[in-house]
Amino acid sequence: MKRWPEARPRFTMHFTPTYSSWINQVERFFAYVTADLPQRSDHRSVQALEADVRNWVKA
Repeated sequence: MKRWPEARPRFTMHFTPTYSSWINQVERFFAYVTADLPQRSDHRSVQALEADVRNWVKA
């Protein structure tokens, strides 16, 4: 494991605790959106859903 970073000095290893990575925050955001937005909306197209999500984020 040590040889790979030594051979690639421009990469820096960052260790994060479990459940604290940014991807978990993104997953939580989409879980919140999917729990909240579709329950109160009716979308007939992808464009309508996208517009509604953008408006929801702005609000």
